Amino acid sequence: MYKLTRLVTLTDSASVSALADEIRVLAAAHSAYRQLVAPTHAGSHFGGDLLAHFSFDAEVQCSDFGAALAPLLATPAVASVDGVSYQSGSGGRSDPGLANGVYRVLLLSVDEGTDPALVAHFEAETRMMPHYITAIRNWQLSRADDAIGARRWTHVWEQEYADAGGLMGPYMMHPYHWARIDRWFDPECPDRIVDARLCHSFCTMEASVL
Repeated sequence: MYKLTRLVTLTDSASVSALADEIRVLAAAHSAYRQLVAPTHAGSHFGGDLLAHFSFDAEVQCSDFGAALAPLLATPAVASVDGVSYQSGSGGRSDPGLANGVYRVLLLSVDEGTDPALVAHFEAETRMMPHYITAIRNWQLSRADDAIGARRWTHVWEQEYADAGGLMGPYMMHPYHWARIDRWFDPECPDRIVDARLCHSFCTMEASVL
């Protein structure tokens, strides 16, 4: 499965709904297998005003949609866009029927030139999070193929929760997060390999998109 995610920051929040409708129509015309276009929740960090996420059966469909979407996101109403295109990576689904929950995506950039063995170690520890943090219902960790925005995003870490409380409480505050994951991001830790600029974005979803 091929995916495309865009985090869109607008110059006028009043235009969120109209832009979301245009994007949904365009995604349907390009046969998106799944789509989620929704306003982001308060608490997102560099996560935009609008989160747009799409899945396609074929790479060419994803590429064609990205090309068609670009002009919509290049108008004066759009202040900035961060995003990635990628093939689905490793993941797990403990609650595939999850409805009316929360979808969260983290775009991150591992330092260029990092030892591949360190990158693999970081990825392995990230993939272990759902084994310890049961609030994560569904998840996927992928490497980005293409990226736009403030950084050369290298990884996409997606999760789904029953509600925002599962993300902001059990996930963010879990000891595994502090002990094993935070060190990869902490500028004061010698293990740090991830750029300090992150895109943490989450929104309400009607049904699972993972």
